[in-house]
Amino acid sequence: MPVPAHLRPIERAIGSSALGSVYFYGEKKLNSPYSLEVPFFELNDPQVNQHFRNFRTWSTISRLTALAPVVYFVTRPRSAGFYSREYWTVYGGSVVLALGTVIVANTQVNKAVGRYNTMLRQVPAGVLRVGAVYTPTPLGTLVVGVGGVLVIR
Repeated sequence: MPVPAHLRPIERAIGSSALGSVYFYGEKKLNSPYSLEVPFFELNDPQVNQHFRNFRTWSTISRLTALAPVVYFVTRPRSAGFYSREYWTVYGGSVVLALGTVIVANTQVNKAVGRYNTMLRQVPAGVLRVGAVYTPTPLGTLVVGVGGVLVIR
């Protein structure tokens, strides 16, 4: 299946981490990784779609994990009393679990971005691509390069 010509590469900003990344699509900053769904959908690659579905699943799990302490303490009986150790165990455990699932989710979206960009770089069969570049040298002259590729499968 050919890659649509209007799709642009997705760039990950410098300083992005496993806890969250900033992405650029066509030199436009995206508000969240969920904004990547449109170019991923247009590419229609099963592997990219699977990574993005995994990202959404892990993000949802992370949000639900962050709610665990609230649910736990709202549902426990008032007569049980308050125990500091119990509170910090539930709270700390949910924070650690939420961070872990966020890291897994962001790893999945980064894999989807990598596969997406790889698919964009592939040259379809029977298409001739020609390019030219010029670069100034330290001596003040220009060097010109011309190249082309034709993939026959």
